[in-house]
Amino acid sequence: METDAHDLFESVIPVSYGSTVVIETGKWGFQKPHTAFMTAPCQEACPAGNPIPQFLYLASEGRYDEALQFLLKENPLPGACGRVCFHPCEGDCNRGKYDESVSIRAAERYLSDAALNQFPGFQPISNKDSKEVAVVGSGPAGLACAYFLGLLGRGVTIFEAKEELGGILRWGIPEYRLPKSELKKEIRRILNLPIRVKTKVTVGKDIALDEMNGFDAIFLSPGAGLSAPLNIEGETLKRVLMGGDFLGRMNSGGEVPLGREVIVIGGGNTAMDVARCALRLGSRVTVAYRRTRAEMPAIKEETLEAEEEGARLEFLIQPVAVKLLRNRKLAVIFQRMSLSDPDQTGRPMPIPMEGEFLTLKADHLITAVGENLDLSWLPPTLIKNGLVDVDTFFSASQRKIFAGGDAIHQPRSVVTAIAAGKKAAISIDLSFRGYVPEEVFPRIRVGNRGAVSMEAYLSGLGEGIWPEPKDVISYEKMNTLFFEHSPRVTGRKLNREDALKGFAETVSGLSREETGLSASRCFSCGTCNYCYNCYFFCPEGAISLDPVHQTKTVDFEHCKGCGTCAKACPRNVVEMKDVP
Repeated sequence: METDAHDLFESVIPVSYGSTVVIETGKWGFQKPHTAFMTAPCQEACPAGNPIPQFLYLASEGRYDEALQFLLKENPLPGACGRVCFHPCEGDCNRGKYDESVSIRAAERYLSDAALNQFPGFQPISNKDSKEVAVVGSGPAGLACAYFLGLLGRGVTIFEAKEELGGILRWGIPEYRLPKSELKKEIRRILNLPIRVKTKVTVGKDIALDEMNGFDAIFLSPGAGLSAPLNIEGETLKRVLMGGDFLGRMNSGGEVPLGREVIVIGGGNTAMDVARCALRLGSRVTVAYRRTRAEMPAIKEETLEAEEEGARLEFLIQPVAVKLLRNRKLAVIFQRMSLSDPDQTGRPMPIPMEGEFLTLKADHLITAVGENLDLSWLPPTLIKNGLVDVDTFFSASQRKIFAGGDAIHQPRSVVTAIAAGKKAAISIDLSFRGYVPEEVFPRIRVGNRGAVSMEAYLSGLGEGIWPEPKDVISYEKMNTLFFEHSPRVTGRKLNREDALKGFAETVSGLSREETGLSASRCFSCGTCNYCYNCYFFCPEGAISLDPVHQTKTVDFEHCKGCGTCAKACPRNVVEMKDVP
């Protein structure tokens, strides 16, 4: 059969027998790929600005010491946060829109527990001056402020009223949530920096604020150590205890006999901790809250675990009186409540239902309706609405005084306190250097919710020039075609019987293998994790990767600017830009 010229032409495949390197195909394109890292939404949601994609990538590679170092650049208390943080990061995890969010908090805990190098040996930067800062209080805000000031090369002295450092972490959180051995390890790591400590010194009593004028700056984080009163008849009876005092006695190793029946008033984390401690002491516990479950400020897991351990929750009731009965029991009289429409804060207000009352009997009543501060030792000019009045940069009206943690108006949680300590440390350092915080803070922000990056701040100190902040990457910009569905990895919990035997940790955390598996589920949103997609899909072979040194190189002389690498990047890290 004859083959005509047309058929022959269609069967010909052009082949080059020499190298095409000499052909500078890069001159053909009008766009070129550039690496454009972005901020992951989980990192934006973290008040401390933890570098979540970075530490999870290192954990997925088994590089746990390096992963911990990344964390410690932004958060000095990963072991505590890995246990008690309310983990807003997981709520904003892009993976959660694909299947289930990554167990970020559990991975953070594992790194703190298992990394071999717990003391990475960060060297404080050198300063020509010798500025000294006093930190009043050693809760999470005070510890964070001291830590970051130490990294910034400032002289720091911590003043703590109690005999041990830690604040709420030491005296307010039970052992089953945060073991004291873990807290002590983290405090030792902080004190590995040149930080001086003065315990059993109460500022305002043992030393007046005016006597601290020798310091160049003072950071106030005394903590909310006073339990808020109920302001009802009978609350001064001996069998009525304050939640903060009760937890403090428990964490000091003291005995607190409660009796068979205990009522706890409140719906926050303190109330849940009180209830779960009382259960471990053998009491039957009823938790009374004046709103509904939906409005409870406690972490949902804490509420669920309290119920699993046997606590009974009663909603829409508020105590109005406590009476001592002849059999030495308490009669707690509650008024039933209903909820109004949400007010300006977005929360519905509880309204008494006229004539609707309920009486519950108990051996002890423990109140946990909030904590107040004793700021009577401060000048009135520093106080507003019972808190230290500070500006956006944690600076008070007196030039050298800064404040954070429970002493200021902000959400009361461990991670927000850490964030306040970090930002105050930066503000103090800026005041020493003569920089304007209004110009610097927008440059070192992590997303748009208030978190800042210490690493970004340090990067600009040399020349006083800080990089542009990165945008936040949305789920819609991710290329999920390159991911596979997988279930969330979670830790194990003690069953009710074993949990109530003592104060051992109820959540065991992840194993090494589980941590690696969980970390590998991270999308690494907006961050290159060297998946090689750009390398494999480039038709010109113009891209090379070096995962060891974490570098990517594009041969622009041969890159045509086709954009295949950008389309094949799962994490939206490659951006095509016009050639000038």
